[in-house]
Amino acid sequence: MSDNLDLIEQVKRLTERLGTLEDQHSLRTLRHRLPRRINDGQWHRVGELFSETAFLDYGELGRAEGRPAIERYFAALPELIENSGPASGALVKQFVHAHDVQIEGDRATGVSFFEEKVVFDTESTMVAGKFVDSYVREGDRWLFSRIELELYWAIPYPRGWQR
Repeated sequence: MSDNLDLIEQVKRLTERLGTLEDQHSLRTLRHRLPRRINDGQWHRVGELFSETAFLDYGELGRAEGRPAIERYFAALPELIENSGPASGALVKQFVHAHDVQIEGDRATGVSFFEEKVVFDTESTMVAGKFVDSYVREGDRWLFSRIELELYWAIPYPRGWQR
């Protein structure tokens, strides 16, 4: 009898661990979808990754509250980047690293670091920083409920990269 209870307890623990691993995988996938959409020029689809009441805090680069405002923010960001650069035709590529998550029920937090290359016609910029995220599970989906950007540096690279 005790062997059966032990087996039942083991299955229960393994099921919980599997659920945690699946949630961690889903959260990491969500975190990587945002730069993937940016890299693919799908700025207009970034808002789909946020809850209705989400908050975006990119510091000096702007803030937005609620999914509709976040959608407008990201849709307008390519033009803002081009207008602040040395020439038109900006190309943005972002790379996220070391995503660490903590899950508590239907809420979670995460920290990740990023590098970004912004390439203009005549100059390029190297950018690095950290994202501090909060997530919420809505139905069977994890979504961003908050993103805070901590910018480490944005360094002009006058030699540039080839487009």
